[in-house]
Amino acid sequence: MNASVPALPGIWLTGWRARPDIMLFRIVLPLVFIFLWSSAFLAAKVGVQYSTPFAMLLLRFVLVSLVFAAMLGFARGWRLAGSPRPGLSVIGLTAVVGITLHSFYLGSVFFAISLGLSAGISALIVSLQPLMASGLAILLFGERLRPAQMAGMAAGLAGVVLVLLPKMGGEMPPLGLASVTFGLCAVTAGTLLQKHIGGRIDLLAGNLVQAVAASAALALICLTVEVPRISWELPFMLALAWQVVMVSAGAYVILMVLIRRGTMAAVSSLLFLVPPVTAVLAAVGFDEPLTVIGVIGFCLTSAGVYMVTANATSREG
Repeated sequence: MNASVPALPGIWLTGWRARPDIMLFRIVLPLVFIFLWSSAFLAAKVGVQYSTPFAMLLLRFVLVSLVFAAMLGFARGWRLAGSPRPGLSVIGLTAVVGITLHSFYLGSVFFAISLGLSAGISALIVSLQPLMASGLAILLFGERLRPAQMAGMAAGLAGVVLVLLPKMGGEMPPLGLASVTFGLCAVTAGTLLQKHIGGRIDLLAGNLVQAVAASAALALICLTVEVPRISWELPFMLALAWQVVMVSAGAYVILMVLIRRGTMAAVSSLLFLVPPVTAVLAAVGFDEPLTVIGVIGFCLTSAGVYMVTANATSREG
């Protein structure tokens, strides 16, 4: 613990004094993020029963843009004097992040779920992001992984095989699986690019740019790949409200904050908890089957992702 920052007296955790910022950024925000991120898959499952996937996402991010614009206007008088003033290149890169994370990643997941792919399997596939990032590091940068990381990659892939193989006979749409795999590539690229941008743009302004760029991209997608349809029933409106307020204005803000404060591997390690949480929520709320082999596969993949990211965090110091 940094001795230059005083700790609150009387608060102890496992022999060392806890500061409120440690509790917030290492415990509270990660737990909230995991729950909200997992719930997004379930809200998508509800929403696509009453709407085409890209129409729902377009409506969501138009509303999100309005929310962030209002938040930015309200907070303008409270912003720190040292807030960064981004250049056009940073704004452009932030827009690319928005298109990648919101349009491509979410669009592929929503489309896959609309085709019948389960929420749990969708979460499982995109949780492989740290494994993909490690694989790219080997191919692009000649990075050598630790033995524990290699074992983690093998365990993660073996867990995916255990979950997917019994469903290959027809329970799982191939196009849905291909779509969510594309989403895995998109979330990997978007997260790495966001880390590259870092703190060069204000948090609220960056989220506004992302939401506006995503809305424009989704509008183009709606005009070209689907006939938009929305049935304005209560379940759809509740799912949409949850996506706008709790996920886009909640989970994504937390994600951006955590990316800024931690290493890329530390942030990515949170995703290893999302598949089992999503699978349990889906089994309880939507009767998605959760077999013993499936549970073993989810746990094996989560453990593998954790082995990769925990060792990467250790190496980054």
